[in-house]
Amino acid sequence: MIRVHVVVRESGGRLKPDYSLEFDLPELPKVGDYLSIQRPDHPRPFGEDLIVRQVWWRLIHSETGPIASDPPKAGSVNEIFVECDAVVGPYSSDDWKRANQVAEKMKVERFSVGESALREASKK
Repeated sequence: MIRVHVVVRESGGRLKPDYSLEFDLPELPKVGDYLSIQRPDHPRPFGEDLIVRQVWWRLIHSETGPIASDPPKAGSVNEIFVECDAVVGPYSSDDWKRANQVAEKMKVERFSVGESALREASKK
């Protein structure tokens, strides 16, 4: 498993981070991948939809000079940030859709049943 920080940027094309969450993932997401975060305050499968825009690798190394020692030492991964844009997608919760109306310009196919309709159906 790979531990990553998923960083969600503010909607509207701003570069400022809105929030971040840590995840243990089986593989590193790639630029353009679709992520959907589900939380306990919304029924499955609805949540927060994201598109990966950048992957930032923070590395650490014990060498301080420009030339490696003999024998060479290997560095390691310090942190990995997966920077994402909020989008309105097929599994967006109603709250997420309202909060990210600017993201509507993204071309992501919609899910045929909205969260509010699912809630009504589960009450019956």
